[in-house]
Amino acid sequence: MIQKLRIWVLLLIHVLILLHIFVFGDEIVGSIDFQEFFHAFIKHGVLNAGAILVIIAFMTTLVFGRFFCGWACHFGAIQEFSWWLLKKININPITINSRLVTILPIILLLNYYFIPNLVYAYNNPWEVSIKLNEPDIWEFLPGWLIGILTFIIDGFLMVYFLGRKGFCRFLCPWGAFLKFPNSMSMFKVRKINACTYCHECTKNCPVGIDVSYEINKFNKVVNTNCTSCLLCTSGCPSNSLSYKFQNPLNETYSLAYFLRKSTKHHKNINHLFKSIKTKDFILLLLCLLFSISIDGLYGIGHFMAFGIGILSAFLLFVIDCKNIQLKIFINSFIILFFLWHGTIKFSIWQGVNYYNNKQFKSGIAHLEIATKLYPKKIGKFHLMLGDMYYLLGNNTKALEHAMIAHNINPSYSAPIEIINNLNK
Repeated sequence: MIQKLRIWVLLLIHVLILLHIFVFGDEIVGSIDFQEFFHAFIKHGVLNAGAILVIIAFMTTLVFGRFFCGWACHFGAIQEFSWWLLKKININPITINSRLVTILPIILLLNYYFIPNLVYAYNNPWEVSIKLNEPDIWEFLPGWLIGILTFIIDGFLMVYFLGRKGFCRFLCPWGAFLKFPNSMSMFKVRKINACTYCHECTKNCPVGIDVSYEINKFNKVVNTNCTSCLLCTSGCPSNSLSYKFQNPLNETYSLAYFLRKSTKHHKNINHLFKSIKTKDFILLLLCLLFSISIDGLYGIGHFMAFGIGILSAFLLFVIDCKNIQLKIFINSFIILFFLWHGTIKFSIWQGVNYYNNKQFKSGIAHLEIATKLYPKKIGKFHLMLGDMYYLLGNNTKALEHAMIAHNINPSYSAPIEIINNLNK
């Protein structure tokens, strides 16, 4: 009964999202997005719908655990649906155990959301205000193509290769943000009767927690990835588990919960898991290099970039393939793909930096490489090249790039100014 209710709640969430986007609009309530807490509230002191959502999620997590993740997160629902769909076609992904499930979400949270916005807030005064209708709904939403690809990569492929709720475990920065209040939550899954060691709770857990181990070791689930979905309690045949309140003053807290060493899974469930911890360091390094090399290119956002990055690193170093020629082809493609785009990303970074510092010859050298290698023409880079060539007196190249920039963005005035100056 409780799981039917949870499914209906998740379906209702998706209906409300669609109604918000296509019916109600953002005249009264703007984008309801977790990142607004960081980009609007922490950065500027603006309290909007997204910031309020995060505050509510944080406060409710202190009481109910990561209830939001299990009952209200649309992306978590997509991953559960992906898992269900794979099972329906007799595909049983193995859940990957790795220290990266802790490291990568924290890197994403700190690097893209916490630190840059805290630094900005430190250097700029807050202008505290309430703006429920800002930002626009579509401001942070990708285009249809990138949106669909993000759902496929982060929603389906990560489940297929990394196991249950692969994105939630390996990448989600919002889950990392809620880990601390989740560790302090008053409601937890607790052991209330003798366990028969059937391991159904572990088999049912959508985030790959070894529930049977934790409830017998600690008498409760202490893993902060727990999303309070209650699949373990509702699926326990011996009624050994309960989602139960305990006064935090009477609760036991221990560093052992967080610093515990991973145990070998029981032989009855060992086939459900695979540890890659011996490869964590190289996978982390490759994931960061791969992800950064494509982040922002083609309109790719952080989540999609890191999804592609971790999957590519996984394919390169973890997946075994009996067909040696196929393995060589896949590995070669991955390496060449990221070398190509890494060169583009580095050239853009250096070119823009030199342009801003008025080192035009070096800026031209880098941006020429970027514009030649990057399949997508970007008016901004051609405008910079036109401006630099013009200032260096190379009118032919200045006109060439100014015309390209003008054709890409006909309404933009800056290329027209260069063209007019050259025609005088």
